[in-house]
Amino acid sequence: MTASSRSSSVAPWFGAVVVLQAAHLFAVASSEPAKLGLVHDVAGWLSGLLAVGGTLAAASAFVSGDYLRKVWGGLTAGAVLSLVSAAMRSYWLHTVPDVPFTASPLLPYRMVVVVLANIATTYALVLLAMTYQQSGLQPPSSPRSRALWAVTALAALAVGVPSLVTEVRNLVSGQSPAPSVVISLASTLADMTTIFLVAPILRVAYMLRGGRLAWVWWAMGLSGATWLLYDARVWLAALLPGDEALGAELLRTLRTSGLVLLGLAGWFQRSALGPQKSEAPEPSLQASTGTP
Repeated sequence: MTASSRSSSVAPWFGAVVVLQAAHLFAVASSEPAKLGLVHDVAGWLSGLLAVGGTLAAASAFVSGDYLRKVWGGLTAGAVLSLVSAAMRSYWLHTVPDVPFTASPLLPYRMVVVVLANIATTYALVLLAMTYQQSGLQPPSSPRSRALWAVTALAALAVGVPSLVTEVRNLVSGQSPAPSVVISLASTLADMTTIFLVAPILRVAYMLRGGRLAWVWWAMGLSGATWLLYDARVWLAALLPGDEALGAELLRTLRTSGLVLLGLAGWFQRSALGPQKSEAPEPSLQASTGTP
């Protein structure tokens, strides 16, 4: 299978991500403010289930003890816990719609779930970024790669530090409940790590260009880049024309792409491990499936 045929075979899947993202955007743009919670709730369930399905499919493709089973097992755990967190908010939205979730007795339990989800996902992404070392594929250092590292590091700091400072102030002043602050801090730190790891993930994707496993890395890298925009939604909304609050809600829809691309990466990983008829063996992450 040629590189162009591989590209055409995955194009519909990336197109589906675009369609889902566009549908979420349209639903938010055309909904009344009172209905926005329900719109995000539906989109959260759909994207969350797709993330769980994709990561679980990838994890089940490896046997116990394989290095990549640890990676995808961690990503599956994070996706499942994220879905549990969404379920808690969804339950409260539909049963006590007039009371904000910050006043819910479920908030401390959601805090625990969110912290565990971020730990599992961050740990798995660190393992994933180190996979090329385990497989013996060491991308050469270059001025371009070092520049990419610098840009992602600055982006992570630019997005995360203001949020961390704000949440610490809220905790000290008592303006926000402690569990809400912990949730925000854990999510911000995990997203900063994700953004920082975009550099090595995209380097491996570029190195494997033309190979079946390259799309796993491209999907993961795009997912991380999407979370960068999602985390920057508060100040990005101020740059958009029109109502700032609506702009923030529109940028909030990027969570859909972040989760769906994660699930898509899992399906690409499972597909890449299937029969490869008439294809010569290529350098890939399959070489890293043994216990290090």
